[in-house]
Amino acid sequence: MWSGFDPELRRQLATIRQLVGLRHQTPTREWPLVYVAKHNAWLVIREWPDGTITAYTNQGPPGRGSTRSGIA
Repeated sequence: MWSGFDPELRRQLATIRQLVGLRHQTPTREWPLVYVAKHNAWLVIREWPDGTITAYTNQGPPGRGSTRSGIA
């Protein structure tokens, strides 16, 4: 990347690159932590072979919710 890139943008692109790489791996551990029936929402924490910890949330009706993940 160019040295003139905004440091925040570079960090965000690095995070995306790492998350895409994890999609092709199997987590070594996984903890479903929270389920709220009223909102049909849950939080799942995953540990990956390289030691990275990620969090995944989902809200809404099954199959139609918005999903988000990020490196913790």
